[in-house]
Amino acid sequence: MTTEEKLDRLTNIVDALATTVVAHDNQIEQLIAIGEKHEAKMRELVEESRNLQRQWQAYLNTLPKN
Repeated sequence: MTTEEKLDRLTNIVDALATTVVAHDNQIEQLIAIGEKHEAKMRELVEESRNLQRQWQAYLNTLPKN
């Protein structure tokens, strides 16, 4: 195998690796976006849970204490 052939082969390998990196980078960006959406939803659910807890406590406080 000549030096030129080796260089061509190496160039092809580097190009393939670069393509793979770009694909993984896109996947990582998508996963980050999904994680951010999940974080926002979790914050919303936590706040709803706190509100429900306050409402139940307010209701329980209206019941007669026997």
